[in-house]
Amino acid sequence: MPGNDPVVTGIAVFLAITFGPVVLVGLLVHLSRLVRRAAARRGRPAPRPTGPPLERLVADLRRLDRLRRGPQQATRVRRLALLAAYDDVLLDVCRAVGVENPPLRAHVEAGGTQGALDADREFARMRTEAAIETTGVRIDPPGHAA
Repeated sequence: MPGNDPVVTGIAVFLAITFGPVVLVGLLVHLSRLVRRAAARRGRPAPRPTGPPLERLVADLRRLDRLRRGPQQATRVRRLALLAAYDDVLLDVCRAVGVENPPLRAHVEAGGTQGALDADREFARMRTEAAIETTGVRIDPPGHAA
């Protein structure tokens, strides 16, 4: 009778006995790993974004950058306010893109608004901009008219 070959049946039984336990243990190991991952995901809530979206922060940064590079502000107070706002948004973008310890942070914390016009702070501002641009965020995108 076809299909009742004792050699084929013997090989099938041999393979099942030989590889069956290995396959079963492998499935159990991977199954337990998947169950642990699912339990871990279920236990913690999905992270919620803190602060405004990156797109809005970058748009604000670009707008303030255009104002900062444009014509000089009429008064010193306006110039200080513009630079302080630019610095705040610059540090917010650093936080959003994961730039750790930007050079500008120490100057902002030490000098507040009063030190916004210092040359050291301007250099720290440029270094912070460079750190942001290394993450792929362009402050002054190509084709941008100043």
